[in-house]
Amino acid sequence: MEEVTVTGTRVVRDGFESPTPVTVLGQESLDEMGVTVVADAVNRLPMFSGSVTTRNASTTISGGSAGVNTLSLRGLGPNRTLTLLNGKRIVTSQYRNRDNNGGAVDTNEFPSGLIERVEVVTGGASAAYGSDALAGVVNFILDTDYTGFKGSVQGGATTHGDGENVMGTFTAGLPFADGRGHFLFNAEHAYQAAIPYNDRDWAQTSYAFISNPDYAPGNGQPRHLTVTDAGLSVATRGGLIVGCATAPGVACPLRGTQFLEGGTPASFQFGSLISGPVMVGGDWEQSRVNTDMSLALQLVRDTAFSHVRYDIGSSTTAYATVHWAHTEGENKQSAPNFNLGNVTILSGNPFIPAAVQAEMTAAGIPSFTLGTTNFDLPNFGARNDRTLKRYVAGIEGEVNFADSNWQWDAYYSKSQHDIISRSTNNEIVPRYRLAVDAVESGGQIVCRINADADPSNDDPACHPYNPMGMGVNSQLAVGYVVGTGWADTLLEQDVFAMSAAGEPFSSWAGPVSVAFGLEHRTEKLSGTASDLDEADSFLVANYHGTSGKYDVTEGFLETVVPLANGQPFADLLDLNASVRWTDYSTSGKVTTWKVGTSWSPVEDIRFRVTRSRDIRAPYLGELFDAGLFGAATPLDDPFSGTTHGVSSRTTGNPNLKPEEADTTGIGAVFTPSFLPGFAASVDYYSIDIEGAIATLGRDGYVARCFAGDQALCDFIDFAPDGSVEFVHVQPANVNSQSTSGVDVELSYTFPMSGIFSGLDGDLSLRALATFVDTLETQDSFGVVTDGAGVNADNMGTGAGFTLFGPDFRYLMSATYDSHPLRATLTMRGIGSGVYNNNLIECATNCPTSTAANPTINNNHVDSVTYFDLSFNYSMFDDSTEVFFVAENLLDEDPPLIAGGIFGPGNAQFYNGLGRMLRAGVRVSF
Repeated sequence: MEEVTVTGTRVVRDGFESPTPVTVLGQESLDEMGVTVVADAVNRLPMFSGSVTTRNASTTISGGSAGVNTLSLRGLGPNRTLTLLNGKRIVTSQYRNRDNNGGAVDTNEFPSGLIERVEVVTGGASAAYGSDALAGVVNFILDTDYTGFKGSVQGGATTHGDGENVMGTFTAGLPFADGRGHFLFNAEHAYQAAIPYNDRDWAQTSYAFISNPDYAPGNGQPRHLTVTDAGLSVATRGGLIVGCATAPGVACPLRGTQFLEGGTPASFQFGSLISGPVMVGGDWEQSRVNTDMSLALQLVRDTAFSHVRYDIGSSTTAYATVHWAHTEGENKQSAPNFNLGNVTILSGNPFIPAAVQAEMTAAGIPSFTLGTTNFDLPNFGARNDRTLKRYVAGIEGEVNFADSNWQWDAYYSKSQHDIISRSTNNEIVPRYRLAVDAVESGGQIVCRINADADPSNDDPACHPYNPMGMGVNSQLAVGYVVGTGWADTLLEQDVFAMSAAGEPFSSWAGPVSVAFGLEHRTEKLSGTASDLDEADSFLVANYHGTSGKYDVTEGFLETVVPLANGQPFADLLDLNASVRWTDYSTSGKVTTWKVGTSWSPVEDIRFRVTRSRDIRAPYLGELFDAGLFGAATPLDDPFSGTTHGVSSRTTGNPNLKPEEADTTGIGAVFTPSFLPGFAASVDYYSIDIEGAIATLGRDGYVARCFAGDQALCDFIDFAPDGSVEFVHVQPANVNSQSTSGVDVELSYTFPMSGIFSGLDGDLSLRALATFVDTLETQDSFGVVTDGAGVNADNMGTGAGFTLFGPDFRYLMSATYDSHPLRATLTMRGIGSGVYNNNLIECATNCPTSTAANPTINNNHVDSVTYFDLSFNYSMFDDSTEVFFVAENLLDEDPPLIAGGIFGPGNAQFYNGLGRMLRAGVRVSF
């Protein structure tokens, strides 16, 4: 029997099987998928939901997620899944929370050419590894002992003529000093091209979710609608007049005037339904905004990894690792620069067409308000350049103590992540206001500030910008009103750790295994931002320099005690128990623990049960974020009964406490001796989180304070008249969350000769499925929202503090392996879902809509199934392998999901890229 250390436990034991379920993706499985980003392979496992990838983080600007691949187990968010590299922590990839992504690790920076296997622990493991292992652990295990040379080259694209991707890897492993030492080096480069959103047929419509403007209690209509042909009612590409300064009660005669190519005025046809800023029908395509957006962003990644070990004695080895990675995630087309009905144009502005100016003069209209998506301005862009530098030095060995052998390890790890975030083509709001306020002076069109009598406010750089029309502005005007915001952030992590594992004594049933260790970790954040960002001058993003630091000291103890072995009632019975004592400099002491048992009444079947207390400590951004300023947008103030502008600032909260979760797992594993090659497992899980960290937003603070939550009232500044004046938004431990469900895994490998005589090779069948029963969030008032089966981010289910996701995911594969050919057909899918479990679907004769149970005309999201096909062929004495992969073989479109005006679909769960073909070659010698 081989001594193994299983992810999820720290003991080392012959043949020990942990009571916590572990799913393994081996190198062969990873090779069959032929992905350029290893997370794309891992995310196919059904227990993953809500991961952030290059396919669903493309519109993120201020959050800084563009370009990352982070993993989320159970739909609880990437920050509740601990991602390890060779069993060790790695510095996080970002500090600001976006998609529950703050504090998570970017797997793009891992050396994919060295990955031997990926172990996924689907259960709490904080007692073994500390914070973040609340939903589970994903451990990427590298083959640092590889000897020889190998490399690979591959490329691909979608059958839609885009999405080009290439990757090349090189690995060399060499022994030295007569085998006492070993040196390993790996380097790789990968490129993935952006994919335009508008290049897919299914994206040609605009499928939106709106409030029904014709709804009234008792009239039988649904309160909410999913509609097609949706566009803006308050803006067009070339500008739309939405109102003007007229006397009270006097209609604006200019309303509905839009501006086309060259500034030509024309009548705008409003839609049949208008709900807030969204309308249905009419000239919706003139105000459609998703035509120039990206479906997937551009990603460039480079990694270099080296590892050296040297035996300095018969039982002691020193080792060191240097790991460097650089990624560039860029979305050049995120969204237009919106000005939704808030641009004021004064009469006499020389850009106003003559016919419109004549009508203003005749009616005595001093100004009008305009809405525009600024066709002449390039779309927002987001770019994040990340550079990882990581160094590990350690020493490990074996020692005999008290007549028992102990394995020990001590190491120091230093990691730093330099993140340069840019918001490109970002409207500079103060400059935009100056530039659109144009006048004629000396026969020239100039900015008003440069023509008035006050020279102190002159801006020689100001070039007038014309918001009325398309193709009417110079590059000088565009260059003045847009700019690039930036932030340079450094995340640092230092880890000192030591551990030991051995079998100090035996019970009546066998040796008792013990593991213990100590760890001290420091996490630090520092950063700067541009002056324009610090002044909140941009339309979006507005980064702020942030700094903060915390440290944590931990100690753990784990044991495996055999209780029975080879008995009539128990072929094997083990007790596994562990405890971790943790002391945070910010939040104090906390204890996590785990108790589990594995019982095999006979050799063919094993039952496993675990119960654990796990934590997720607040990360640097939640604690120390300097904040994002929220402009004074209108607030329906329940304290004063008026609507008025209220500003806010979202900052970190240094008083946050760790989230605590109680996790239960009950399962069975069946490996029948009468059916060699077959294995099956069924596992029930339940995770209950208390003190879940949430950020409610300005309106949420006001509403809950008004409803009686005094703790949140402390974050609101009130004016002398009792109205809301300012809101300090911070994350807080305010929610409870829980999830439960069942994981199923089946596998069977058998020789084909047993079915077809004379046919060589083996057939391997594998099926995995996850059934989610509950995915609940309970707020501070006790209101419970169940997001299980919610396959769309609507109706408050994606508010950042409410969980949601599919209730059924599956993956099935069949692999035929007859050397030198290996072929795999995979079927994976997501079950049908809803927009919200509390919605009542009806088209007519609807009951009265309530806050708890709103009505809607459509509350259904279709299921989807994808097929993948791969071929691998070995030649030249197995030194060369060529491969071909067809992902989404049938070019299946994603379900159309009503969202905002940005278009249909939900990239968080579905593949919108279409059929992807890849081919390549791997060589080794």
